[in-house]
Amino acid sequence: MLKLLLVFLGGGLGSMGRYGIGQLIAHWTPKDLEPPQSTHWLNMYPLATLMVNLIGCAIIGGAWAWVISRGNGQQSPAMLFLIVGILGGFTTFSSFGWETLELIQNQRPGAAAVYVVASLLFGLLGVFGGYTIGSAAFSTGATT
Repeated sequence: MLKLLLVFLGGGLGSMGRYGIGQLIAHWTPKDLEPPQSTHWLNMYPLATLMVNLIGCAIIGGAWAWVISRGNGQQSPAMLFLIVGILGGFTTFSSFGWETLELIQNQRPGAAAVYVVASLLFGLLGVFGGYTIGSAAFSTGATT
């Protein structure tokens, strides 16, 4: 029961973080420009989801390095709360899939392709970078 509570509490915190970042990005992103100007480039992609996924991937790499450095296993309270809970609630891969589908349905296959490639490429780089930095910071001695 404690494990479920840790995941539940962490997931709530992660979801609130995701929502907060989405609100900040929406606030900072310029609104559509008046014709004859085109839509601002920041409105062309689901930027909030992209940013959350990239941040989440980088943090999960560092968090995993931290969990390993402490000798904690897959079911440790730290792992369940931080990685499964907080980061599981924070990252939005399901939104990624849905938004990619929306781009395709709106006849924007090029934007969909850029979004998929950018999410995967920079997300993987974030995980490797976060893990490398975390491994160095927490002296795990692990390699990527």
